Amino acid sequence: MIRTIIAQKYARGLFAVGQERGRYKEYGEELKRVEEFLVSHPEILEALQSPVYPPDLKLEIVEEVIKGLALEEEVARFLRLLVEKKRIQYIAEIFRAYEELVDEASGVARAQVRVAFDLEEAERQRLAEVLAKVVGKEIKLEVVKDPEVIGGAIVRVGDLVLDGSVRSQLQAFKESIIKGEVA
Repeated sequence: MIRTIIAQKYARGLFAVGQERGRYKEYGEELKRVEEFLVSHPEILEALQSPVYPPDLKLEIVEEVIKGLALEEEVARFLRLLVEKKRIQYIAEIFRAYEELVDEASGVARAQVRVAFDLEEAERQRLAEVLAKVVGKEIKLEVVKDPEVIGGAIVRVGDLVLDGSVRSQLQAFKESIIKGEVA
């Protein structure tokens, strides 16, 4: 919970600067490159968050990352701030929170769909179209294969959950039998 709150605070800060300068999408792309780099090089991330290394060495490492990724000055300043404030370990959460802000500003909603079997591309597109009509926004679809669903799908878009899974239908049927509502 605290990780999420911290991540949202920092993401909102960078996003506000990006909006002010009309570059919030570009900042998001750079933040993604930083996050991907640090996740793919855990030894660098570990060094940046370790209390063993002195702050000046951490800043030298950050400067090399900034040069290597050719970051814009605002994103570079943001990265330095994360290291100075000992918040660099939240980089993945900050990136996700930033993505959500970009989506919101762009009129995009993310939908997670849990299904028992893979969906064909045509099925994905059709589902995204239907969900777009329901929520009134463009949909970015994330499909998660979950054999516990058995059949059907469970869709989550923000706070909206649509459960059309066989598992939930069987559970509802079971409860009806227990209550004696099924003849």
